[in-house]
Amino acid sequence: MRRPLACALLAAALVLALAGGARAQALRLGILPVLDTLPLHVAAREGLFAAQGLDVELVPFASAMERDTAMQSGQLDGYFGDLVATLTLIRAGVPMRVATVSYRTTPGQRMFAVVASPKGAAEGAPLGYSRTTVMEFLLERMAPGDAAGGQPFTRMEVKKIPIRMQMLMAGQLGYAILPEPLASLVESRGGRVLATDEALGLPLTVVCLRQERMGACGAFLAAYSRAVEALTRRPEDFRDLMARECRMPDALAAAFPVYRYPAPSLPSEAEVAQVQDWMLRVGLLEAPLPYAAIVPQP
Repeated sequence: MRRPLACALLAAALVLALAGGARAQALRLGILPVLDTLPLHVAAREGLFAAQGLDVELVPFASAMERDTAMQSGQLDGYFGDLVATLTLIRAGVPMRVATVSYRTTPGQRMFAVVASPKGAAEGAPLGYSRTTVMEFLLERMAPGDAAGGQPFTRMEVKKIPIRMQMLMAGQLGYAILPEPLASLVESRGGRVLATDEALGLPLTVVCLRQERMGACGAFLAAYSRAVEALTRRPEDFRDLMARECRMPDALAAAFPVYRYPAPSLPSEAEVAQVQDWMLRVGLLEAPLPYAAIVPQP
């Protein structure tokens, strides 16, 4: 009796060992409810991560500050964020690298815009923005004053984007820089778009992985690439997903375009330098970071 029992136990142990070896590699990614994250949601919903042996959990955060805190404390294996936030975290010692650019400024697809209030804007009316963020970086490059008769803007910091939009709609701000789809929502209610990011030719947002999880990068990018391809081939199949996960206002859900997204790629050294030069000028960096500290090396 003992020998059959021993064989059975050995067989069970072998099955468990094989199952453990085949277990999907888990990755927790911190994300925000914004349009740039749609390929991640597509890859998760369509089982593309699972097909590559990954168990990817998309962890939503209400604010970039909460996401960054979770990344710094080691609660996440990676995150979605803009290049300014990414360089700030790397400078602070978070051991992570860019896995791919998630969105590049694209003609015909604005992601940020400077919008004038539907109430009108008196001369000297303030422009709402947020300091030391990618929006301030973009604001200096979009030249909204050219569309407003060359007038100089008085800037007013309003960190929280929903409050900034409310103040714009109420006429407490003459202008504001807003992300999509909020810029389109203001425009649909009588606001005037002065400038956009469409022609800047810049990588805006990226997906990063902690350095110790970069071994999963190849599988991650294979799944991500298939998600981008699916969005390109059949964008309308993902309209409901976009509306739900990217917090599309009800008034825009049926008509807002499903954006095209770039195939996986890394920001070039010159592109990173543009962001770093600005961060150095405004005091977010004391010295430039080596390119090798930002992107994975061959």
